[in-house]
Amino acid sequence: MKQDNMKDITGTAKDIFLTSVLDVGSETLADVAKESITGLLGEMIIDTGASLIPGLSGAVSSYKRVRFEKNTKHFAEELALRIDEIRLNLEKKTDDQKQKIDKLFEYIMDYVIDEQQEEKIKYIVNGFVRLTEHESTTEDFVLTYYDVLKELRIVDISVLRLYFHSFYILDKKETYQDIMENHGITYQQYNSVRHNLLRLGIFTTKTDNKVTEDLESLFKAIKDIHIYLDKLLKNKSLPKLKQPKMLSKDSFELSNFGKDFVKFFLEIEQQQ
Repeated sequence: MKQDNMKDITGTAKDIFLTSVLDVGSETLADVAKESITGLLGEMIIDTGASLIPGLSGAVSSYKRVRFEKNTKHFAEELALRIDEIRLNLEKKTDDQKQKIDKLFEYIMDYVIDEQQEEKIKYIVNGFVRLTEHESTTEDFVLTYYDVLKELRIVDISVLRLYFHSFYILDKKETYQDIMENHGITYQQYNSVRHNLLRLGIFTTKTDNKVTEDLESLFKAIKDIHIYLDKLLKNKSLPKLKQPKMLSKDSFELSNFGKDFVKFFLEIEQQQ
């Protein structure tokens, strides 16, 4: 009988996908182990996802098919771990809010299907859980955040996590040398990652407190030029001009958007 109920629920996935998932969690959680729920979620996601991709069974390459199934299965497993939390959040929502979240969930599924690094699926789920906590969320908000996440690779997220720890968590354990070693990258590549985070607006730069010294150096250089020109006009022995050295430099830090981005996608991980 339980098996028949599960098949019936699976069949409704194409109608209101998120509602179906939550119904499975609430109606069978007491009787079915989480492993079974995870398997059921996987079937539902694959069934729904296939309907969202025209010609998936024929035109799309076998590689994409394998990636699609692996991503949706991983997504189902991560979602099952958070099903109670999601349900509690949705119980506080109106029917209209639930419908909007259901629509946003479809967009998120597109990111799951297209994701090339399976390890990032947990961050996609983290973001969805955070989404269910918000009273009001627009499509633009969700698409902006998930578009940026799509641009990131695991190494980018590692550097982002490092900076979050450096500025906001005193007992940090990881260093940039650890990241270079763990991901097999050089310092130049590490620096390239930081510039990529800057390009995406997650990082910003601040100037070190060397500006005053730089100004003094520039004023001295200008003064030396005046002395040089004065002696040149008077045909006197010319002093050697020195090029002023700039001590101030740009250093990276999290932007306000970057801080919000961490809270949206990575905060769960930070607290563990």
